[in-house]
Amino acid sequence: MASRAVTHPRPRPVASDSIAPGEATRGALLRAATDVFLAHGFRAARVQDIAAAAGVRLSAISYHFGGKAGLYLAVLEHHAQLALARSPWPRPDPAAPIELRFRGLVDALVRRMLDPDSPSRIASLLVREAANPTDALDVMFERFTRPQAETVFALLRERFGPRTPRDVLAQVALSVVGQVMVYAALRPIVERLRPGFYQRGDGLDQLVEHVSRFSWAGIEAVASERARRTRAIEPRRGRRAR
Repeated sequence: MASRAVTHPRPRPVASDSIAPGEATRGALLRAATDVFLAHGFRAARVQDIAAAAGVRLSAISYHFGGKAGLYLAVLEHHAQLALARSPWPRPDPAAPIELRFRGLVDALVRRMLDPDSPSRIASLLVREAANPTDALDVMFERFTRPQAETVFALLRERFGPRTPRDVLAQVALSVVGQVMVYAALRPIVERLRPGFYQRGDGLDQLVEHVSRFSWAGIEAVASERARRTRAIEPRRGRRAR
């Protein structure tokens, strides 16, 4: 049985005369494709539905993006850029306490993923992409995820030491990010465990405070354990060196 086409409302015409027709078409496709990719994922999404929702010819997708895969990557990059622009990493202040700087990173991460007023849909898009990866995942990782991870790694090295293995840094960073991503990926579960969380005006502030304090306690525990192991190893090294 042939699948039925998904219908979408046509976007309102762009009012500003300063936007070139090509840019208006590109923007309409990005907006329409965002909704379709979120609803169906990359593989099940139909370019015919995207073009219809954008109110443009089907050929416009190939002209502006080279095809469905190019449009999908453009959607991911567009929303990642929106999130970074709205919630950039705080400017580093080496004189500030490291725990305060860590809290600033957590705050930016929470806002990027969960701010209901943000135009970015990157969290939902990444959840879908990670569940069923495409070639776009490696591109997004290199362009966006890895640079952000390196910022977090640099701060963690200050606490753990410059020779800390990257696997330790990654394990800690993923533990922090996971606390935030669960609110984006498992919203129906969160709503049942924490009724009303997403409607609270101070919900994100409270989450930033919790993740920051909870994570920093864990970071201190890891740092203490690594220091204890180092102290236990050093005497044995000294005896072998005699």
